[in-house]
Amino acid sequence: MSRKRMCTILLCIFIFAASSGLSSCASPPKEQATRPEQPVEAVPTPASTSPQTVQPVEAETKVPEKQPANLPPPKPSEVKEAITRVFQQVVTQDTGHNPSFVVGDFNGDGSEDLAVSVKPNNEGMLMEINNELANWIFEDPKKVSIPGKTPTSQGASANKMRARAEKGDNLLAIIHGYGPKGWRNPEAKQTYLLKNGVGAGMRAQKAASLRNSKEPLPLLRGDAIRETIGGDSGFLIWTGAKYAWYLPGLK
Repeated sequence: MSRKRMCTILLCIFIFAASSGLSSCASPPKEQATRPEQPVEAVPTPASTSPQTVQPVEAETKVPEKQPANLPPPKPSEVKEAITRVFQQVVTQDTGHNPSFVVGDFNGDGSEDLAVSVKPNNEGMLMEINNELANWIFEDPKKVSIPGKTPTSQGASANKMRARAEKGDNLLAIIHGYGPKGWRNPEAKQTYLLKNGVGAGMRAQKAASLRNSKEPLPLLRGDAIRETIGGDSGFLIWTGAKYAWYLPGLK
């Protein structure tokens, strides 16, 4: 073999070895290339993130009653002013009954109300009293059904026919109070005018005292007006929408 051919062979071997070395450096080790990927461990859920048990809220056993402000006794001039504010010249105070007015929270809204005996200024005012567009609600409490009680004097036709004022009727006006000043407030104009609603010995009786008594009474939403009408001793009570006449012992 010639020297020249031997040098060529050695050169080829050298080039081949060099290229093989470079390839091994560029490629990752066989162990690393085939190493399986490690699984990611799940992060445990903290105890604080677990669902919370909702505790039931206990219902209130009793709703506190609203107490009207402690107001001074009514003056005759204040009663007259309240009647004029609501009725203008249609009715006037009927002082033939003693007492002719009482105060209390009759509808249970926390504001003092006024119940006062009134009469038409003259017979011509009966039309104004019966006017359906009047600023007051006219009704006969003996014809108003009491929730939870079987109507007796109210009858089967209760609430079907609108009551009308007639000559000689005893009328009781109940002016609902507004705000801390109660019925004295100039904005207090919501009024119920009750046909045959005036009786003897009229007085206001607190709802709390009646609830604690042994008398069988319907649900009381406010103070009651106790009086005797036609020889029957009973109560005028607020039903939530109207005033009704209630006789103790009514089944």
